Amino acid sequence: MMKSSIDVVVVVPIGPTCKTEFVLDTLSSVQHYIHSSHKIIIADDAQNPDQRQQIQAQFPDVIIHQNKKNLGKALGLYTSLSRAYSYALDHFNFSALLRLDSDALVIGHAPELAIIEYFKNNPTVGLAGRYAMGIRSLDEFGNVWPVGGRQNIAALVKMFTRFYSRHPITYWRIRQLVFKAIDNGYELGEMIFGGSYAFSRIGLEKLRDNGLLPMKNVVGTELDEDHVFSIMTYSVGLHLGNLAVGNLPFALTWRGLPASPQTLVDADKKIIHSTRFWKEMKETEIRQFFKDKRLAKT
Repeated sequence: MMKSSIDVVVVVPIGPTCKTEFVLDTLSSVQHYIHSSHKIIIADDAQNPDQRQQIQAQFPDVIIHQNKKNLGKALGLYTSLSRAYSYALDHFNFSALLRLDSDALVIGHAPELAIIEYFKNNPTVGLAGRYAMGIRSLDEFGNVWPVGGRQNIAALVKMFTRFYSRHPITYWRIRQLVFKAIDNGYELGEMIFGGSYAFSRIGLEKLRDNGLLPMKNVVGTELDEDHVFSIMTYSVGLHLGNLAVGNLPFALTWRGLPASPQTLVDADKKIIHSTRFWKEMKETEIRQFFKDKRLAKT
């Protein structure tokens, strides 16, 4: 198969609760601000033909990679994304893959350049984004990483105890990955947050070479997709990187924005999560703020 050579692949997962207008707005932000050659892939778990039609009508070049049935969150989302990532590997030669939640937004010009440069300068990093470690992890805006770290540590502990008996095959396979990751320097709770992150091409290739894109016949667990990808990255001998410090482009937190919209603009941040709220501001108002900025061509 002849592959197209591009700089970056952008993957946006959507599910049944995603509002079409917000998905379209996020795609518009990608098209406006990413200037390098790129391709957008929708990892479609929504089972909504009207939504697919509207996306395709406004963005005819977007690839919609549709699941045959709804896979849900956690390892279902991991499976859906893995299939989209494998599709990208099969069809494109690229330097980096950017994953954006539908409530993430691109707000500044050419964030892909910093991402590609980061992987070039850090060849052992396979996955990078908002790096969180353990129970507490401060960002540059003073936000403490919320309960996600505790939950993921607790899930790993349960995996080695009572929950193991519920899904022994799946947990056994994940346990083996955890042991490999620990041997390679992984520490419990270490992760790259899934609201938006970037994989290097070599990171995805190594996951697939090790049968992890996706891992076959997985069932529901308490582990989140981003935590699983973080463990898997370590298990194949690569490391995690931080793209959310200093002049690097990410500004992400679990729920809501990490700072006010204007503060994020002033800090020259370029990829943000989540647009759902900032204090009293709701998602429609936040998106309109950044849409006005796009329309002003700033």
